[in-house]
Amino acid sequence: MAPLLVAGIDFGTTYSGWSYSFKNEFDLDPTKVATKSWYGDQLVSLKAPTCVLIEPDGDTFSAFGYDAEAKYISLVEEEEHDKWFFFRKFKMKLYNTDIKRDMDIEDETGKKLNAKLVFAAAIRFLKEDLLKVIEDRIKGIIKPEDVSWVLTVPAIWDGGAKQFMREAAESAGISSDKLTIAFEPEAAAIYCRFLPAEKSENEGSLSTFKTGSKFLVVDAGGGTVDIAVQEVAENGSMKNIYKASGGDWGGTKVDEAFVEFLEDMLGKESIDEFKRSNMEDYLYMIRDFEVKKRNVDPTKSDKPVVFRISAMLPKLVKKIKGKKIPEVIMDSLFGSKVSVQGDKLKVDMSVVTFLFKTQVDAIVQHVSELIERSTKGYIEAIVLVGGFSKCPLLQQAIKLKFDDHKVIVPNDPDLAVLKGAVIFGHKPELINQRVSKYTYGVNTNMHFIDNVHKEAYKVTHEDGVVSCENCFDKHITAGQSLTFREAQVEKCYVATASSQTFLLFPIFYTLDPNPLYTTDQGCHLAGTLNVDIGGSGLGRKVKVRMIYGGTEIEVDATEVATGNVKRMKIDFLS
Repeated sequence: MAPLLVAGIDFGTTYSGWSYSFKNEFDLDPTKVATKSWYGDQLVSLKAPTCVLIEPDGDTFSAFGYDAEAKYISLVEEEEHDKWFFFRKFKMKLYNTDIKRDMDIEDETGKKLNAKLVFAAAIRFLKEDLLKVIEDRIKGIIKPEDVSWVLTVPAIWDGGAKQFMREAAESAGISSDKLTIAFEPEAAAIYCRFLPAEKSENEGSLSTFKTGSKFLVVDAGGGTVDIAVQEVAENGSMKNIYKASGGDWGGTKVDEAFVEFLEDMLGKESIDEFKRSNMEDYLYMIRDFEVKKRNVDPTKSDKPVVFRISAMLPKLVKKIKGKKIPEVIMDSLFGSKVSVQGDKLKVDMSVVTFLFKTQVDAIVQHVSELIERSTKGYIEAIVLVGGFSKCPLLQQAIKLKFDDHKVIVPNDPDLAVLKGAVIFGHKPELINQRVSKYTYGVNTNMHFIDNVHKEAYKVTHEDGVVSCENCFDKHITAGQSLTFREAQVEKCYVATASSQTFLLFPIFYTLDPNPLYTTDQGCHLAGTLNVDIGGSGLGRKVKVRMIYGGTEIEVDATEVATGNVKRMKIDFLS
């Protein structure tokens, strides 16, 4: 049964937000998705800063977003912040790391707190904020079972990070059976696919693409740049034709480069003291840069780019350096390329371009390699989405390098994931094929082959059969295309002892496409299915198959004699 309401949560590194649409609205116009405007200081944005403030007890949620920033600033000014926990841009703690269920993460001042508690606090706030708005809109009609939730995650994250987000959402009060995990570039592609061509200037739609057309989605966010290569399928749905790829080349690295530039020019001690004593002004300055970097026009290379700085900064530099700020700038490497007037920092375009260079070059290089390596046919278009994709410097670099490809940028690239998540929630079958990142299989015994198998793994069973234990019996291979809700191979396993009352199926996964043993380096236990078997004797069978249920793998085992089925989801966390 289709959900009455689909609610999407885009949990971003820098900014997060929520969106929703009712089934009747979706049926009329899939792209008509409601989002919230967030207010902070004099700013209005369609997402809120991903910031969480937790009280000194380390357990009680205090505030999220702009409210968390404002409250923390007040605590800093009153010198009462030391015991509070303030987290910002903490999503990247899940990227490229070994994730444990009970791991801790550090806040802005290095204090540690349980990671799931922090992530769950942010998700719970977004969930409750959305439900409150809906309740105000239609009094008391919506029940929890009417809402289907979609939580977006980077496609390049490993299984542990994705599962961690699922469990954090469950901790936040979202029922597991009402929660779908969506991959960010896929959600963005779905939105662009539904966007009518006439509504989208600058060729921002994929709606006119015919069956078989291939395109590449670059979701350039704050933390990661997530890239998916997709093909339009016969029924208007889409399929992934390569496994997701990308890296930590997001916009926050440019923000860090800006801070390093200020430190190189004015002294690290000056910026550290400014951050410590004028937290509000520091955050405002960084936020101003975040906005400005999306509007830097590379065609105006003869004009300096103007950034706002706090009026307090020159005073602080004078106090620490003993010189006025223009003198300090002149003594630095940037003397001839930067000037200051009041609260304005004027920076040559060459310097600004350099701040972006590392990230932009990495993105262009990776896209180039994907297109050159493509064995699946011509890639017709490159779709740019995500907050960082609004940056003209990135857009120009992509268009210059790939001038023989159509470059698509929707009018609201930073909302493409958020809105696409809701469309995906209404119709998850829109992505009907994905490429497996991992090889999945069962730890089992196989017929022992001399001079092939390890002698140490040789075992002799009660019927005299000699086998090799710890073998990786492969069900899914890394790089294999998996069709939505279809089982992969079905394999039969038999009892090896006549008195056995159950069969154990340890499920393993690895990046290696051809593992021999489950003890090989890089193989990880994903969970164990325990299947009861009746009767006695050696011929009792259990059939095992793996089903690709969207963004997650399920395993089911059926006792052949009775038809009893046991199921489990792959568990990537320890």
